[in-house]
Amino acid sequence: MMKILALASVLLLLTACGGSNISNNNRFNNNPTPQPTAWVAGQYDPSRNFENRCAAPRSNSSYEDLAGTVTDENYWIRSWSHETYLWYSELPDINPASTASAIDYFEQLKTSATTGSGKPKDRFHYTWNTEQYKQLSESGISVGYGFTISLVQSSPPRKALIVFTEPNSPATTHNISRGAEIISIDGVTVSHGDADALNAGLFPSTTGESHSFVIRDLNASSNRTVTLQSAEITEVPVYKNQVISQGNKKIGYLVLNTFGVATAEQQLIDATNNLKSQNINELVLDLRYNGGGYLIISAELGTMIAGDSAAGKVYGEVIHNDKRSMENISYPFPSTAYGLSATAGTALPKLGLARVYILARDDTASASEYLINALRGIDVEVILIGETTHGKPYGFVPRDNCGTTYFTIQFKGANAKGFGDYADGFIPAATDNGTDQVHGCQVADDLSKALGNESENILATALYHIQHGSCPAGTTASANKPAHPLSAMRGTVIRPYPIGLILP
Repeated sequence: MMKILALASVLLLLTACGGSNISNNNRFNNNPTPQPTAWVAGQYDPSRNFENRCAAPRSNSSYEDLAGTVTDENYWIRSWSHETYLWYSELPDINPASTASAIDYFEQLKTSATTGSGKPKDRFHYTWNTEQYKQLSESGISVGYGFTISLVQSSPPRKALIVFTEPNSPATTHNISRGAEIISIDGVTVSHGDADALNAGLFPSTTGESHSFVIRDLNASSNRTVTLQSAEITEVPVYKNQVISQGNKKIGYLVLNTFGVATAEQQLIDATNNLKSQNINELVLDLRYNGGGYLIISAELGTMIAGDSAAGKVYGEVIHNDKRSMENISYPFPSTAYGLSATAGTALPKLGLARVYILARDDTASASEYLINALRGIDVEVILIGETTHGKPYGFVPRDNCGTTYFTIQFKGANAKGFGDYADGFIPAATDNGTDQVHGCQVADDLSKALGNESENILATALYHIQHGSCPAGTTASANKPAHPLSAMRGTVIRPYPIGLILP
């Protein structure tokens, strides 16, 4: 669970998990090879020798857990990481017996290298409870209140704002909406209060928990108090799908908040069919809060946008470390549904657009960035509106061991032109350099208007560009003075789960 005080370390964990294939990645291993009698630096036995040897074996018959120790689990982590980690030669070799927690041990097994801008190269290393991960990735269900917040400042004085709410959730029942500020939780102020108390209220671990929130609604002059009870929240990946008329043009506006829930596949097919039936001329795809997810759903959306011009072309390459080079593959733009939630083999609807407007911010990552890169790889024009994206050209195949699902970087991507080096993100720029700079306009997120409101800053900028072919005055790195205190907010969106680029 992401916590307020750990914000710096989870900045990239704000990206979706996906993948429904982890329910039984275990191999039968009734006669496992004994672990080494002592750790020898640089000597790695196969990870299969240690998998499913658990300090707390699960009784669930779906798994093949055997009695073991934390040290056994750590030996598995060490060998599996050395086998699959993209930068395995940069891993520290740490004695598995030196750490009494498998999760703490795993956290140490990542590169310490940095990107060109000085950011950690690996900001995407995390674990998740397997059962919680399966529930969310397969059905979009998590425990919470149905709101997503942006933490504008992680240290006192903190500020927490609502960026969107899920339909039919406790948040919407209590009329909490975009732009509202959370003033306090259970009597503890967000600005200066105890982080543990705030985390306990913001991130309930079970359903049925009741917590008192003091809220200041957008443009309100006073606060109000609501009691929220945690519930199972079903995330709606396609958050908004509408058509905007502008002169003689019909502009599709689609908000996609995650690729990481299997239901996104069918929802995107339905949304594209709707837009196609209305004969749209342009598409504005809002990915500003989309941290990633299934690569295959991202590829399907690429086909639905580009149409026949994508047929037979490479969506992207998946490149592993040199020990796994035989597993490298090129993903084509698919012509039919993969079958995560839609019927496998269903023909994908096609808009056949030569360009697409993509709305982005720092939380736009992974499979969302892969889509940007892939479309540019086949010369579909991408106009990027908003902020520089997160910078995650990497992905993983989630792996369960002993009830924890591990996410470690195992591959990097590249488009049909061979480009994939965007570790510092895609930058909206005056000209497109074919690599990290994408033609577009820089403008900050706007929490003073609802998503889909034509005067909301980022959407309004896209609509202006469609009409005039240029950015409005002031939409540069040093943007013009905002008309509303919340119309140029920069902060980190805190999702109830981490996300990334997932192979199905």
